[in-house]
Amino acid sequence: MNKKQLVKKLNSQKGITGADVAIALLIILTAIGVIAMIYVNLVIGSREVNRKGGATRIATNIIENLSQIYYDEIAKQLQDLVQEKQAEQTDNRFVISGKRGIKAFKTSIPKGYTVEIALEDAGEYDVVKKATITVKYKVDGQEQKIDFSKVLTREVVRECNSPKFEPIYISQMTTENWELYTQNSKDAYDIKIICPIQYDTALEAYQVVTDTDSLWYSYANKQWARALVLNPEEVEHITPEMVTGENSYVWIPRFGVEEGGELFGNTYFKYKTTDYAILNSQNATQTNLFYNYIDNHKHWSDKIDFEEGLAGKWCRYAELSDSQKQTLAYSLNQSQYGPMLEY
Repeated sequence: MNKKQLVKKLNSQKGITGADVAIALLIILTAIGVIAMIYVNLVIGSREVNRKGGATRIATNIIENLSQIYYDEIAKQLQDLVQEKQAEQTDNRFVISGKRGIKAFKTSIPKGYTVEIALEDAGEYDVVKKATITVKYKVDGQEQKIDFSKVLTREVVRECNSPKFEPIYISQMTTENWELYTQNSKDAYDIKIICPIQYDTALEAYQVVTDTDSLWYSYANKQWARALVLNPEEVEHITPEMVTGENSYVWIPRFGVEEGGELFGNTYFKYKTTDYAILNSQNATQTNLFYNYIDNHKHWSDKIDFEEGLAGKWCRYAELSDSQKQTLAYSLNQSQYGPMLEY
């Protein structure tokens, strides 16, 4: 095609037609629609991720906090929420609608979230529960939810705090170098031996307890935990004089007297280093089955004063009868757990 023919062909074009404009607009609108759809989906997806993350945080926080409080306290806190009209109860399910200021087990529940906590007995006796946490929320008008479950076990609570043999407690008996009794203690040198003792009815004599993890005492039966501070050469020859001498000690578990009550009948042991009372209960289905549990609703008189943070105290044997000083040992010995059984 020569130059003249090209110019002639170009001059013959009629320009942009209506069809061309329509096609172009259709392409542009289609592209805008696709872009808008992608944007909306991204926004919804981002919102769903954020909402699901919030729901997961709420559920995991509640689960973690359930594990850190006492077994009996869980149901009590849920009942408190019901009493305060912050939760609704249906059988064993508790529903909490989120809003400003609402908390469950130290976890804030914001507006837009609903938390359902279900407690289910997981065994024949009230020692194990299954807690299911369901958090519901909406994304673009559609309800979503997540579920978390955890098995909660009642604390193993003994009748009282077990005797302690850590340095902070041994310092109540001696300030010298010491070691807890072993079979080689008789060969030790220049050291005090801490000897837990228990009366052996077969031998009719006190013997050293070698397994302090076992229940070698029973305060309910007035058989208190006892210990001697001896020289190495004395550990294999425990005499009655040692058992009642100045180096003889009794373990006084942390305890208190209920406000307005008397030593005899209103004395309760306390759980670990807290002011929670250790109580016992009879199982409803098996009347011969007892278990211990903790209760934080006791109010205490100021008759008994334990050092803060201690589970108990080693007191000298002589303090059991010291009516003038009214020591911890004397007070417990006047309660329903005394007088301490002696042989």
